[in-house]
Amino acid sequence: MALVFQQIRRMDSGCVTYLIGSTMTKECAIVDPLLDTDYVAEEAKKAGLKIVYVIDTHTHADHVSGARNIARQFGLPGVHMSEKSQSRFKTIPLKDGQAIKLGEDVELKFVYTPGHTYDHMCILVNNGKILTGDTLFVGDVGRVDLGGDARDKSDKLFDSLHGKLMKLADGVEVYPAHVGAAHHLGNARTSSTIGTERENNGALKAADKDAFFKYMTEDWPPKPPDYQNIIRLNKGEASIAMV
Repeated sequence: MALVFQQIRRMDSGCVTYLIGSTMTKECAIVDPLLDTDYVAEEAKKAGLKIVYVIDTHTHADHVSGARNIARQFGLPGVHMSEKSQSRFKTIPLKDGQAIKLGEDVELKFVYTPGHTYDHMCILVNNGKILTGDTLFVGDVGRVDLGGDARDKSDKLFDSLHGKLMKLADGVEVYPAHVGAAHHLGNARTSSTIGTERENNGALKAADKDAFFKYMTEDWPPKPPDYQNIIRLNKGEASIAMV
C-alpha cells in the first residue's frame, strides 16, 4: 500500500496536523499545520517524503496557521484552500469535489462543508478516511459563533453534516483537527468512524435545523482568546513572522 497517513497531535492544545503521503512518489501533503513548522518538517524527513502540498481545511480561529511558512520554506506555489477563502495571500483555490493525487494510489478529494466557517472543506483520502477539520469531532461538532451569522452558519453546518458527511459509508474513518480535553472535548479518542458518530454523536441527534441551532447555542465553552485577531492573521490581513 502506497499510502502514508500520520496524525501529529499537540497534546497541550488538542490541535492535530496530518501528513499524507505516498511511498511510491516519496511526496506528501501537510494539512492544518500550526505556526511552529519544525515538527512537521522533521516528521516528513523521517518518513523520507518531500512536502509538495500544504493545505488548510479552513481559516482557523483558535491558532495561527503555519501553512504560509511551509509554502515559503519548501518553495510551494501557495496554500491549498477552498475557493471560498478570503485570504489575501497566495492560495490555490479548491472546488467542491476536486481532487489531487500523490501518485496513482493516493487521492485527496475535497468536500465543501461550510458551517464552522464559510470556507470549510473536509478531505476524503482514498475514500476510506476523512479529515473533518472543525466540522465533525469525535462526539461533537465545530462551533458556529466565531464570526458571521450564527444561525446561518448553524443551518449550513446541519446541511454539511447530514447532506454530505453522514452520506458516507459507516466504515469511513473520521480524523478531526482537534481532539481531547485540551479542546474541551469529552471524548479522549483521537479518531472515529462515520458509523460510530452517526450512532453516538449527540450533535447529530437534532431532528431539524431549529433543534440543531438550540444545541449549537447552549453550554459551549469560552471562545478562544483573541480569536478575532487570529482570524485576521490567518487571512493575511496582518503579517506572520517565520519561525
